[in-house]
Amino acid sequence: MSPIDLLILALRAIVIILVINVVFSWIRFAGGRVPRYNPVVRFIDRISDAILEPIRQVQNRLLRSAGMGYMPIDFSPLIAIIFIQFLIYLLAGFR
Repeated sequence: MSPIDLLILALRAIVIILVINVVFSWIRFAGGRVPRYNPVVRFIDRISDAILEPIRQVQNRLLRSAGMGYMPIDFSPLIAIIFIQFLIYLLAGFR
């Protein structure tokens, strides 16, 4: 397996982690319980937050500068997944 294949595999794993984090947030929003003390949940939250927090900051800055304030829906996972899929597409061209 080439280094590019490993990088693509890691990026796909990150996309899966982001999707799981979104599902967890829906469960929490609906009143369900996702145990935050669980090591797997903490790992998913840490990885997701490290990726999504910079996107959220830029998104909030852009919205405030446009006079819109904060959005009730967090689009940062969607933006991150689209960006990662674009990276995978670019990297696949180097195989």
